[in-house]
Amino acid sequence: MEPMSKSIGEFALDIFKEINSSNSDSNILYSPVSLAASLSLALLGSKGDTASQIEKASESENVVPDVHNKLKALFDKLKTASDSELKIGNGLFTQLNFPILKSYLESAQTLYQANLKSVDFGKDKTREYINTWVEAETNGKIKNLFAPNSLDKNTSMILVNAIYFKGKWIKTFKKDNTNNALFHVNENVKIPVPMMSQTERFNYGFVEEMDAQFIELPYENDDFSMFIFLPNKISGLQKITLELLMKSTDSKNMQKTKLEIHIPRFKIEESYDLTSHLKNMGMLDAFSQKANLSGISDVGLFVSKVIHKAFIEVNEEGTEASAATGVVIQPKSATRQFIVNHPFLCLIKHNATNTILFCLKFCSPSL
Repeated sequence: MEPMSKSIGEFALDIFKEINSSNSDSNILYSPVSLAASLSLALLGSKGDTASQIEKASESENVVPDVHNKLKALFDKLKTASDSELKIGNGLFTQLNFPILKSYLESAQTLYQANLKSVDFGKDKTREYINTWVEAETNGKIKNLFAPNSLDKNTSMILVNAIYFKGKWIKTFKKDNTNNALFHVNENVKIPVPMMSQTERFNYGFVEEMDAQFIELPYENDDFSMFIFLPNKISGLQKITLELLMKSTDSKNMQKTKLEIHIPRFKIEESYDLTSHLKNMGMLDAFSQKANLSGISDVGLFVSKVIHKAFIEVNEEGTEASAATGVVIQPKSATRQFIVNHPFLCLIKHNATNTILFCLKFCSPSL
C-alpha cells in the first residue's frame, strides 16, 4: 500500500470509530479520501501546533514533509481510472475582509484544484452559493448542505468537501431478477426491500475473528471494487471492525467462488458536522483562537466547521455515490449463498492504489 493510501486507511479507521460512537444504530456513510483532502487543504496554510494536530488527526504525519505532493499524485491516479466517473471537490470559504496570501492561493490551486473564496456569511445568498457549488460538484446528488440560518456573520471559515463516484458493475444484475425480500434491521424488526440477485463467480472470503463472510464486486475494468462484509448473525455487526476489513481485502485472502448473491438496492445520503469528532481526535487549536493559519492570511483565522455529506446509490447497473489475519478461504466446489438481508459494512476502493473512497455501515433501508 502506498504511504498516502495507508495514511488515508488509518484515518478511515479513526473517523469511523468517532462517528460510530454516536451512531451505533444508524447508517454511516463517508469518504475518507475526500475528508483527508479537505484537511490537507487546511494543513497547507497552518503552522506550529495547529499543523501538528491536523497532521496527527488526519494520519498524514507519516508522509510529511511531502504530504501535499503525494496526495496530488494519488488524486491524479484516481482521476485517470477508466470507465468510472470520480469527482472530488474541495472548497474553502472565508469571511470577507480577510486578505488571503497569494502564495496560499497558488498552492491550493496547483495542488488541490481549489479556489479559496471570500464571502459574506451574514447573507443567506452565501449559503445558497455554497449549496450550489456542492450540488455542481456532485452532479446534482447532494443538495442543501447548509440549512437556513446555519451560517451567520460570526462564521470565520468553512471547509467543505464533496465527492462523486459512478461505476458500472462488470457483472450487472438483471432487473427481472429483482424481487421484494425482508431485510432484518435487528432480531425483531423486518423491512421489505428490493433485493437484486445473480449467480456468478466472485472473489469470496471468510474472516474467522468476526464470524463474517465477504465478497468483491468489481466495477468495469477492475479500477474500483465494492467489498461487502456480512456477519453470519443478524446482530453480529458489532463484532466487525473496519481494521480487520481493510486487511481482509488483500487478494491472497480471497478465492474465486461460484455464488448465488442477493443484495438490496438502496440509496443513502448522510451529513455530518465533524467539528467535535476532529477535536476528539486531537485537532483542537484549529477550531479556537489558538489557531495558527498564518499560511493562509496575515489576519487571524480559525476553522468554524468541517462539514461532510455523502451520497450513494446501489442498483442493478452499478453504484453512484456523491481491509489478513485469520482469514479462512472456503472451497469453491459448490455454489454458496451470499444473502445480504441484515446489517453489513462495505468499502469502495481504488484497486491499483488500495485507496478507500467510501465507507458504509448499512443498518436500515431508507424508506
